Amino acid sequence: MKRADIITIIIEEQKVVIESLKQSVEHYKIASDVDEESTHDPEDFSNQTQAKDMQLRFEKMLKEAEQNLAFLEGELKQSHDKIEKGTLIETDQSFLFVGISVPPFKFENKEVIAFSDHAPVFQNIKGKSKGDTVEVGSKSLQIIAFS
Repeated sequence: MKRADIITIIIEEQKVVIESLKQSVEHYKIASDVDEESTHDPEDFSNQTQAKDMQLRFEKMLKEAEQNLAFLEGELKQSHDKIEKGTLIETDQSFLFVGISVPPFKFENKEVIAFSDHAPVFQNIKGKSKGDTVEVGSKSLQIIAFS
């Protein structure tokens, strides 16, 4: 399997997410920085409060995204002998990565589906072995290998 190659692609996707979140944080940081001396309009203060709230939400999302990136970077040199967070599973039709959710993409003519270990699909595949069949959405997939 091409574990490191697939995880590297997921890392690049995660870096794009982080950059987007950084831009959102900066946007709302600027929007919430209203000079209180130059305005007395209650609507301005309301908008400032909303912008600050959004800034805090995006900062939380950014922190989670950075933690996910650190997890992925740590997984580059790891391998797994059971299905758990960090496992890359090769099936007859696709690759499944347990850890974080990113949009599906193609690798070596197979779709790569990445999902969290909190996703319901993880409960369907946890404890399965090579040769077992798993249900992912409406598809039945046979496990070829995992690492």
